Amino acid sequence: MPSVARGRAVPPKLVCLESYWNDRLFHTVSVKGFLEALQPTLRPPLQVAHRFIESKRGLAYYTRRPRGVLWKQSEVWDAPVYYLALHGSPGSVTSVLDTIGSERLCDAFRGHDGYDCLVYFGCCSVLRGAGGRRFARAFLKASGCRAVIGYKAKIAWMPSMLIDLLFFERFYSSPDPWRALCKIHESVKRDFQPARDYGFTLVLPDGA
Repeated sequence: MPSVARGRAVPPKLVCLESYWNDRLFHTVSVKGFLEALQPTLRPPLQVAHRFIESKRGLAYYTRRPRGVLWKQSEVWDAPVYYLALHGSPGSVTSVLDTIGSERLCDAFRGHDGYDCLVYFGCCSVLRGAGGRRFARAFLKASGCRAVIGYKAKIAWMPSMLIDLLFFERFYSSPDPWRALCKIHESVKRDFQPARDYGFTLVLPDGA
């Protein structure tokens, strides 16, 4: 079990919104099991809220202020990480049923300012190229989040999952993760080659 810091500055909570990855009924894969395996390695254990979403409407049902489920349940308000696990392309994500573009993603998270949180896109290529950069800036402006994290390239399932888990373990174990955010991100890139290969990227608001 890894050593962890006590008295961390962020609550040990993570909200994961995931799409089904294919239509194969007897071959269902999910990030949920990996996140649950991370739970007992942290002190106190990580609390994971997980839901499957398959459409623009489904995403907004949870995230849109003020009527979304996340806004109706006070125990969610201090969750520092919102983890989106779907297929992706520059500035958009794709579920089995729908493609959710840049504008809809921004709308879904609009007005999250005032809460210390980041949005982590566990998706292929969301931050790739000029389109990805424009999306990240627009998303940060609309949402007011502390940071956006994601990938510039197409990612493979297991290496990207390990990248995500490395980041989460270090983020939640840090006694001051917001101040150490850049160092945590760089440490994952330094220690794990696939993070460099996949363009693992942290984007902060202008002036941060």
